[in-house]
Amino acid sequence: MNAVLDNILTRRSVRAFKEEQIPGEDLNAILTAGSYAPNGMGMQSWKFTAVQNAAVIKKVNEAIRRTLLTIPVVPETHPYVASLIEKAKDEHADFLYHAPTYIIVTNLKDSGNAMPDSALAIGNMMLAAHSLGIGSCWLNQLPGLTHMPLIRELLTDLDVPEDHIVYGSVVMGYAAGDTSPAEPRKNVIRIIR
Repeated sequence: MNAVLDNILTRRSVRAFKEEQIPGEDLNAILTAGSYAPNGMGMQSWKFTAVQNAAVIKKVNEAIRRTLLTIPVVPETHPYVASLIEKAKDEHADFLYHAPTYIIVTNLKDSGNAMPDSALAIGNMMLAAHSLGIGSCWLNQLPGLTHMPLIRELLTDLDVPEDHIVYGSVVMGYAAGDTSPAEPRKNVIRIIR
């Protein structure tokens, strides 16, 4: 099979990581792959903030946890969000799966292309990581919290521009165990000839 197609078909989300850090040259290759993703009008308006410092990753995790605790659970609260809030009650909760590398993808808050551009960049990064034997998992907690004061303060500390918001983030590292093969694909393909 074509190597690119094989990489796409065999990549799985990883949620358990070894402590071993990703080498700098591999991280640079992954981030470069993200920067080569298609983007509207070639604006390249995204920003990739890669964190490998354990103390900063802990700070990010704690900001997520504390921010979740400020959200009231009401009947309209999505069950996923309610489960995150419940998890946040544990002061030792880890929302980043103990991954050694965390990448935050931000983009212009008023750009119509920001979400698809950011998603394509993250997809490229995850595929590049897999090709290097590095596991990854897209995380969605931060985008929903990006307007909250504690998260905005965190982003400012990480030099994320004020006109940017989080569109996605991804944890990376070496998988702590084997990954399961993909489930059979649903019948979602239709070709009209």
